[in-house]
Amino acid sequence: MKKANTDVLYFEIGPDNSPTLSVKSGETFQVETQMNSGPWVEERENSQELRKRLVGGNPSSGCIFIEGAKPGDMLAVEIGEIELSNFGFTAFGGNTGAMPSYFGAGPLGAHYKGVEIRNNQILWSRDISIPASPMMGYVGVAPRFERYHNGWAGYWGGNFDIQEITTGAKVYLPVQVEGALLHAGDMHAIQGDGEICGAGGIETEGTVELTCSLSEKPSGMYFPRIENDTHLIAIGLAKPAEDAFRQALEFLIHWLEERYGVEHGEAFMLLAQIMESRCTQFVNPSFTYIAKVAKRYFE
Repeated sequence: MKKANTDVLYFEIGPDNSPTLSVKSGETFQVETQMNSGPWVEERENSQELRKRLVGGNPSSGCIFIEGAKPGDMLAVEIGEIELSNFGFTAFGGNTGAMPSYFGAGPLGAHYKGVEIRNNQILWSRDISIPASPMMGYVGVAPRFERYHNGWAGYWGGNFDIQEITTGAKVYLPVQVEGALLHAGDMHAIQGDGEICGAGGIETEGTVELTCSLSEKPSGMYFPRIENDTHLIAIGLAKPAEDAFRQALEFLIHWLEERYGVEHGEAFMLLAQIMESRCTQFVNPSFTYIAKVAKRYFE
């Protein structure tokens, strides 16, 4: 099985990133992820080399060329098994969108915590053990013209920080350039809603299996989407958070019309009863809101 390793790390996504791996549509491959920088670097024997390599946030493991992908396609990225390393960390620099401070660190101050991950458990303290819930924070394809650092997310995908991007889910992305140029990284062992710390999940590294497939982009698809066995999940990315919520709601209404033929007004009234929605991160340059609905109501 092919593997994208951490020999080449990208901290920005753009159309001129050189591919480091090429895969066919329908081919399953692995991505070895690199953990975000933090105080843990100083504890490693190769700390000097790591400091030189980790020059930005949310490193993606190279750039993956999907053979046959072209603008106008939709790329489905299916998330397979996620294997976590045995170490992770979380950190708060003293200032995030969830706990802002305009003159240096706020009253909480800066904090850092390293944790051991063992037998699918996050050993938070002697008394607290948290079941791991692995996810991929960053999944995106290259924009056609722009470059964005890996803290951003938008129409190309990117730094979603959505817990539903986990084993069994498919992330749908509108292809902008030839080969799509898939970037993936920012593995978390778990993340709470809001990602309030900034380095807000348990940042870790490991290996994820991905399978990419191509199809024509639906005419009503304006933004990335997620689907799993039970739900359709629309994504909004904006600031303030209420604008991200409104985006996600609008995109979900369009999806219901496209997938099930539900007229807009009827969809809006129905979602008022059965929609599930929340802000998954409140700290990146654009906030992430999801709006989801159970497929059992329509199938």
